[in-house]
Amino acid sequence: MRRSILVLAVLLLMCSGMVFADNHEGSDDSMMTGMIAEGGVAAVPVGADGPGIAFPGGAYEFVIHAHEGDTLTFATMLAQSNDGFLAPNEYGIALYDMGAPVSGDVTDQVYYWDLGTERNEPIGQGMYQAPRQSAPNSGPAGDGIVRLASDLDDNLSYPTAGELVSVTLTPGDMGTITVRIDNVSDMSMGYASPITPVLWIVESHGDMMMDDEMMMEGDDMADDEMMGDDEMADDDEMMGDDEMADDDEMMGDDEMADDDEMMMDDEMKMDDMMKHGILFTSGQPDYGHGLEALAEDGDPSELAAYHGIDMDDMMMGDMMMMMMDEM
Repeated sequence: MRRSILVLAVLLLMCSGMVFADNHEGSDDSMMTGMIAEGGVAAVPVGADGPGIAFPGGAYEFVIHAHEGDTLTFATMLAQSNDGFLAPNEYGIALYDMGAPVSGDVTDQVYYWDLGTERNEPIGQGMYQAPRQSAPNSGPAGDGIVRLASDLDDNLSYPTAGELVSVTLTPGDMGTITVRIDNVSDMSMGYASPITPVLWIVESHGDMMMDDEMMMEGDDMADDEMMGDDEMADDDEMMGDDEMADDDEMMGDDEMADDDEMMMDDEMKMDDMMKHGILFTSGQPDYGHGLEALAEDGDPSELAAYHGIDMDDMMMGDMMMMMMDEM
């Protein structure tokens, strides 16, 4: 019985992985979570002919597809910072409310974050900030912890997200939602700064609900497989002491220990998936998946590659050098 339940659990995990793999060609770790519905990079400012940074008064716009339970997360660098970026919290922005797509201004769900990978300098003045540094990733290291810039205790002044951007959602046909991120920074606040191409991800939490249902169905199947007392008695008569001894030899203590470790690992992975954000977790170190390149240099290519997001063969490194020359 123990073995049949273990086999059932493994089959369920494999099935849930295949469902995700059919819908997203991501990295191995992304496929393991089963949460990314779609993702992309918005690199061309509204009205521009090609990729570039969005100056004050400019904007990025992109269209997503959303269903009940989906959330949106994104990240864009404040170009005149060391490693400051704008993003929702790790849980993302809910795209549906009471069965209807969210519409209108959602800027109050966006925050100005500090990645913690580089020591901060006054915004727009630091020699290690992207427009002025001699080479990418050249500034002194920070403590490595991701947190709200407003929570920093370094005697520097930081803007709120609402002083830098305005984010709106406009539902369309067939489950589409247009996301627009306007750069509203200006010198009256002392924080006028371009923002850089936006990496965005739609997470489908419906997949997790489906997995829960599959696990419940698996439990029901396991219950159905449980034998009544009469059937167990018949089986006991058919299986003599010698046969039972053979089965015991087939499943030794080591095999049982391996099965227990496998189940514990799967439970820990599920816990991590539930507790951690897909791009970062507040109060924790940077994952090292490429957010540093985005937050310090405005380059989303490494982060996009990690999550299996197609960037249409953009040469982001060259593009970022060109964009920073414009500032």
